[in-house]
Amino acid sequence: MNAFKRFWPYANQVKKLYVWGFVGSLFRFLIPLSVPLVFKYLFDGLLRNDAMSPADKTEQLLVIALLMIVVFFAVRGPMEYMRQLFMHKGNNKIVAAMRKDAFRKVHDLDASYFARHKSGEIGTRVIDDIEKMKGFLTAVFSNVWIELIVLLFVVGAMLTMNAKLTLLAVLLVGFQFALAHVLSKKLKRTTRLMMQERSALSGFVTEHIQGALLSRLFASERRDREAFERHLERYEKLTDKHAAVNALSLSAVNVLSDLTPFLVVAVGCLYVIDGSLTLGSLVAFFAYADRMRSPVAALVQAFPAIAEGSVAMQRVFDFFDTPVTVRESDRPREWREFADAVRFEHVFFGYDGGRDVLKDVSFTLEKGKTYAFVGGSGGGKSTILQLLTRMYDADRGEIRIDGANIKDYSMAGLRRHMGIVTQDGFLYSSSVKDNIRMAKPEAADEEIEAAAKKAFAHEFIRSLPNGYDTEIGERGVKLSGGQRQRISLARVFLKNPAILLLDEATSALDNESEKLVQESIRGLDRGKTVVMIAHRLSTVTEADRIFVLKDGEIVESGSHRELLELDGYYKELYAKQQAAESGAAEAAAPAPKRELKLASGRG
Repeated sequence: MNAFKRFWPYANQVKKLYVWGFVGSLFRFLIPLSVPLVFKYLFDGLLRNDAMSPADKTEQLLVIALLMIVVFFAVRGPMEYMRQLFMHKGNNKIVAAMRKDAFRKVHDLDASYFARHKSGEIGTRVIDDIEKMKGFLTAVFSNVWIELIVLLFVVGAMLTMNAKLTLLAVLLVGFQFALAHVLSKKLKRTTRLMMQERSALSGFVTEHIQGALLSRLFASERRDREAFERHLERYEKLTDKHAAVNALSLSAVNVLSDLTPFLVVAVGCLYVIDGSLTLGSLVAFFAYADRMRSPVAALVQAFPAIAEGSVAMQRVFDFFDTPVTVRESDRPREWREFADAVRFEHVFFGYDGGRDVLKDVSFTLEKGKTYAFVGGSGGGKSTILQLLTRMYDADRGEIRIDGANIKDYSMAGLRRHMGIVTQDGFLYSSSVKDNIRMAKPEAADEEIEAAAKKAFAHEFIRSLPNGYDTEIGERGVKLSGGQRQRISLARVFLKNPAILLLDEATSALDNESEKLVQESIRGLDRGKTVVMIAHRLSTVTEADRIFVLKDGEIVESGSHRELLELDGYYKELYAKQQAAESGAAEAAAPAPKRELKLASGRG
């Protein structure tokens, strides 16, 4: 019931469309209900009227026929058109409004939500679940109420002819409704389970489409197919169960529905025999009893749509109710300009309330300087950038920018002054130009090319089939890892933020390209603050200050030279990498040529 209360504001926005659709439905269904009354008149008032001549009867019959044809074509046809058009528009507007809110919710969700849920599952909520509500909307705002009105009109017309016969028809129809209602509860339970499994199946398929090439590389196609078949098997069992319940409901109700007109007419014949019912009334009664099948069938068939739609509605509102922990303050302040420094003060953080990834971390990032965070995998380096961009909030401690708590700033203003390039370099399936322009929608083509040149991406972009207008496929699949990373760098160079965040931003580049990009970064305006996360220590030796993390704690900090002089963890890491790079270089070097000396054997 709570879901219906929350749904009402959406329906209220399009109530005029539904009112017109309802009016059209009313005329569309009520006009045919006049036909049995016409039958009654034809049998009792015209055909059995001995006072009228055959010519007069024929003339009156033609007038009635012509009038009915005019009513059906001039009124019922336009009313049917009006019903279909306005109901369709109303449904579409509600679905569109809910999808907009769902998409807005996607942008509001915490990063932790995306870590826990597959993109396919989220897509099912935004697209499939809301789409399922269309049948529900049609049933609730048109079919159910109209069919009930039709049923009441039919019962009222039958009461004017014979109350006892009407009571029999009502009892038969009431039993059908009771049976359908009992079965609909079970149908709703199976619908909920089926939709949950469909969501899981969608998430599995989306994930494995994205990882199809990886499956080939690891020869895991068979395992993937087996896992997919297990998902399908579970989904098939649930759909079979759903179909069985629905089939039982329809078969039971349809048998009673088909039998009702015969039983009514059979009993009605007894009343005709004893003279308490005219033949015309019996014909009209039969027509109305047969007409009762339509609303009963429509209402029974509406139960699955209502069950599926109500489950989908609840799932959508559950998604809307997903708690968001990273929120703006009620009156956020705008961050106009980066003037001083970023300070982490005794920060603790753990993902989803788990173990601390960062433990009592404190440091200062001053404006206009370059900083680097290094250390082993899982040490908390990337987490620092997640906190700095407010993808997550610290569990304890404070992060301050220019003296104010980071939570006091608006998120849009905060992120407007930051630009980040990650290791994977996510790109959309649009053109190269559109992907770069994302950072600055109003940018001219010349600005985009300048940013690409700074990222050393201009030459390879020009070599693409359509240059900057080349479509690069989903997640940039048509490009190499290094090319994707350079486009990501061009995007952030175009944005020209006050704080540049580079999370393994050059890891996919060859050594020569990496050196050139590093020169571009060093050539940025002196007012820029650069924060680098790096695995290769050789890329951060020019940083003003390097913070060394180990198990979530800053164990050392200083310049490259200072850290080497400390003779600590940083020096150990640096020495290992130097040795590894030297070994790799030796392995890659061509082997010296050797002369083969053939020893002469004794003959």
